[in-house]
Amino acid sequence: MNRTIRLISTIIILAVTIAALMSIKPLMQQIYPLKHVDVIRAQAEEFDLDPYLIAALIHVESKWREDAVSKKGATGLMQLMPDTAAWVAEQMGIEFEVQDLLDPEMNIMMGCWYLNYLSRRFSSFTAALAAYNGGQGNVQQWLAKEQWDGSFESASDIPFWETRTYLRKLSYTWSIYRRIYDKELGD
Repeated sequence: MNRTIRLISTIIILAVTIAALMSIKPLMQQIYPLKHVDVIRAQAEEFDLDPYLIAALIHVESKWREDAVSKKGATGLMQLMPDTAAWVAEQMGIEFEVQDLLDPEMNIMMGCWYLNYLSRRFSSFTAALAAYNGGQGNVQQWLAKEQWDGSFESASDIPFWETRTYLRKLSYTWSIYRRIYDKELGD
């Protein structure tokens, strides 16, 4: 009798665990949505970036709101500043008007170009991500003055609280997108 009760209890616990595990991914996909998959894949490939990072960056920057505008004026999915976007467009040799930042394809393309540019400019990808948030001039200054060495491990040395928090949040969100969208963004 005791053995039967233990067996039934084990089966019930196993069934509940399996059911819970099966429902976690859809729940996580509600919290961390994914849109514009084809655009993200294409631009990530074009600019040699991880598509999971681009999805995470969009989530952190705008929560997937195409019309998002920050208090400072950063606009669209990847929250580009209009002046930065105008410079990016000039570098890319494309026509640009500020309202173009509300177009997901244009915003993602320009954001990916800019992130690729930053990754080539700085010695570490972490520094490039910090520059995306805190400004390349600030990051250059922190590195030159040895306030920060450009590594994720020493991100607590970054003078801007917002940029320190941004790197942690982006890293966490990047790992989430890798786990829950392996088929959608994977090879």
